[in-house]
Amino acid sequence: MGELSNTVFKKARSSTQPRWHSQSYMVFLALRQHPEHCLPRNELLHAAVNLDKKISGELGLPRVFKGKTPCNSASAILTNNSDRYFIGFKPEGSRSMHFKLAYEPGDPNTAIKEYHKWNKKLAEHDWPYCFGIPKPLPPTAAVAATVARCLLYKPPLLFSSSTASTSPSLSSSASTSSPSDSSTTTSLHSSCITFIEPMKVDSSAIKQQEEPVPPSAAMTTTTPGSVLTLDQLDLTHVPTNIDDIVYVAPSAIANAGSGLFAKRHLPCDIPIGFYFGVPMTEDEYDSLKDRIGRASEYSIMYRKTVLDATDESGQPVTDPQSEFYCPFHFMNETDERQANILFVEGSVVNQVICWTKKDIQPGEELLVWYGKDVNRYWDKKKDVL
Repeated sequence: MGELSNTVFKKARSSTQPRWHSQSYMVFLALRQHPEHCLPRNELLHAAVNLDKKISGELGLPRVFKGKTPCNSASAILTNNSDRYFIGFKPEGSRSMHFKLAYEPGDPNTAIKEYHKWNKKLAEHDWPYCFGIPKPLPPTAAVAATVARCLLYKPPLLFSSSTASTSPSLSSSASTSSPSDSSTTTSLHSSCITFIEPMKVDSSAIKQQEEPVPPSAAMTTTTPGSVLTLDQLDLTHVPTNIDDIVYVAPSAIANAGSGLFAKRHLPCDIPIGFYFGVPMTEDEYDSLKDRIGRASEYSIMYRKTVLDATDESGQPVTDPQSEFYCPFHFMNETDERQANILFVEGSVVNQVICWTKKDIQPGEELLVWYGKDVNRYWDKKKDVL
């Protein structure tokens, strides 16, 4: 997804071939149709190939697993798992690898539980480092100290306020942590339940920057040096939930309706939340939500999974008391230069992180640029293989 430019696309599907008709989805569907949603590798490969033969024959479509060794093609899908559909594991006493679905599509209850779990971890673990203010150091301190960058949700790059406005960039294949803090991050995360690996960032959204820059001013003193721990930070004004940092109000953009605004200063280069949507396969979305209400305006793509951000009638959830309410649905879209928020693909399946691209002042409207890591307003005529 992130490797395509604005003008170059892979060979388009034929007009008669559904966008969901792919090798990865055949394996996904074969696994989903099994009563336990779990199969040994070889059984899953044969089930996927047989399902492909059945569906292609019934719909008059070309087979997706072609050639003399279709099971080898199916096996490559499991090995690469580029769409993050599957979780491989070896049951106790078994000699073969088994696979299960990474998520249950169309299950709003599980999706909302995951969403609230991510928010809880973000507020409890990351925000103290993002919003904590270094306490005055003893006069005898030889060097100043920096805040440990031990976030569960790793940054796409450590921006500074001065450089962020010029859209510094990062190679999508480069590590997001500087060499100096990699050992610290590893040791501090050894006791965490879940360690979120650095996510990939689309190179068109952030251009290459030769050297990493320091964290925002709120996270450092004047000279980098020894690591500051939480007990050396003033945590008095650290936010505890999303309502502490943003609010919905009429947008400053003409005819844009509502918008999302910063309730307090939001430092550059920090995670502030997640864009919620119920994961659906593309064929389910096409049959249940396509052209329903405003679903296509609010739903986005995580790889080949649609994150449906609307209710049953295709409308955004506007009741703050609803458990499905997500304030980031109210962010208005802008171009790369004007955006102060970036949508970044998390390494956790179906996780889309809202990341500050610049320093944001209280009362400032949050505007997002989607880049190409997370797609919205997808066009079936430009659908790619």
